[in-house]
Amino acid sequence: MSGGMLLTLTVEQRVLLHLWDTPLGDNPWEGRPELTQAGVSDAVGIARKHLPRTLKKLREKDRIFEETRHVAGAKQRCRVYALSPDGRTAANELVEDIHARIVNADGEQTTVQSLHNHTTGLLDILRNIDSSGTYRPPVGGEPAAPAPLDGRDLSLDHRLAIYDNIVRTAWQDGVVTKDEQAMLDDMAIYLGLEPDDTEPIEKRVREQSVNPEAENSSLYKQMLEVAWQDGEVDANEQAMLDSLAGMLGLDSARDVQLDWVCERLDDRLKAYCSAMEAAWQDGHVSDDEENILGSMRDSLSISNEEHKTILGVVRAKLN
Repeated sequence: MSGGMLLTLTVEQRVLLHLWDTPLGDNPWEGRPELTQAGVSDAVGIARKHLPRTLKKLREKDRIFEETRHVAGAKQRCRVYALSPDGRTAANELVEDIHARIVNADGEQTTVQSLHNHTTGLLDILRNIDSSGTYRPPVGGEPAAPAPLDGRDLSLDHRLAIYDNIVRTAWQDGVVTKDEQAMLDDMAIYLGLEPDDTEPIEKRVREQSVNPEAENSSLYKQMLEVAWQDGEVDANEQAMLDSLAGMLGLDSARDVQLDWVCERLDDRLKAYCSAMEAAWQDGHVSDDEENILGSMRDSLSISNEEHKTILGVVRAKLN
């Protein structure tokens, strides 16, 4: 596994760091390839098709702006992205926090800041810090190629342990249905496991006929954490989670998910979530309560998308 420390950052935070390390430049006509959508997606390690959603959120928060410039190698002018003043402030705060983190390098403890210089981007440094907090520079000094972050970015042992727990749960009643097997196959693909990895686990569980009491909520949270690595759960991942919840017989799965999400909101969104939950406690929002919420949205710079997300979380929680 690479990028242990990188996985602690949301996609939005990784974009801020990349733009902080890659300024737009003084020439108003020329743009850098690293600042196009293709360049940003490559740098932060996500599929390009997922990037527009993140860029839209950052624009709504007034963290970035875009311009159209000539980019070397492109046949026509391209959109390039840069930090706004608010975005630079947010990025500076994030950089200061990351710079202060302690890591192991060459057998000694040091800070991330001591590893960061003008020749190596901060994302590249984080990508080379493993889950134990050890900095492992790439062999030969070549920067590690960014890889999309998904379920396969967990260590193999971690992925195998998750799959083992899921298989044991499927075999609790002594039989695996077609739907359960299809779900197992989907899980294996999502976790990047090959048949050579999964078949020995399934064989061992069948032979042992073990029916342990599964810690269903804990297992569900493990998969939720994998799915939420990019800061949100898309429709396919939600369907996978719902399928797992059905197999586990976890009627409280949505409550578990909502509580898990609420715990991970930043302070700004937590405050708004608490206010909205209080407003919706009686099942409807009065004009006075809506005015208060509107004022909070303005003062906390809550975007429409964030408002809709919090509203969905609160209403689902109260229902």
